[in-house]
Amino acid sequence: MDRLEGKIALVTGAARGIGAAIADRFTAEGALVARLDLTSDPDRTGAITLSVDVSDEDAVAQAVADTRTTFGRIDILVNNAASGNSVTPAGDLTIAEWRRTIDVNLTGTFLLSRAVIGVMRENGGGVIINIASQLGSVAVRNRAAYCASKGGVLPLTRAVALDHAADGIRVNSLSPGAVMTERLTTLFGSEEAVNTALVDRHPIGRIGIPSDIAGAAVFLASDDASFMTGSDLVVDGGYLAQ
Repeated sequence: MDRLEGKIALVTGAARGIGAAIADRFTAEGALVARLDLTSDPDRTGAITLSVDVSDEDAVAQAVADTRTTFGRIDILVNNAASGNSVTPAGDLTIAEWRRTIDVNLTGTFLLSRAVIGVMRENGGGVIINIASQLGSVAVRNRAAYCASKGGVLPLTRAVALDHAADGIRVNSLSPGAVMTERLTTLFGSEEAVNTALVDRHPIGRIGIPSDIAGAAVFLASDDASFMTGSDLVVDGGYLAQ
């Protein structure tokens, strides 16, 4: 359990769900982790926790600067922070809901990446992992803003990978299927409702759990993925194979 020994990682949306699982697993693998979220969770183990809105350019710049000041460098960035629980037909979607989803999921990914790339260049390289979604590749009803935002993460990942391969920075996305988190149970009302609605859509026969995604993130962050950039790692229980 030392695949990330000595690495400095910054994980957004790290207070709960997939982000918390990734931060916890990175810590177990030997990394020092800066956990960013709108609210910090004092019960989570981590080197530092910072309260940050990833759609706020100045706040992002300050968080990256604070992380660099604390650790001297940043080796790994995981863009996991997400918004978009609205279940609304596109024709009824408010511009406020649209903008908030795009601002967090897509613009936030860009802002963190841009800020961290400068630090990684000075370090001689690094790894960026953008958490996308299977809904970035296929659409579902009543989730137009979320699908659009996650769909945008995929070409953004490829573009940044091409722009900064020569800087030694690997950039990949990770697309989960349905994962049993507080966000998903809030959306459907209960774990039972999630299972009833979604299990049959995943050929593997179950809903994912946060540790499924955390394990994939460790792989992308580690030297095991050293020849991998500009790719999307799909961890979706077979959802997209249908």
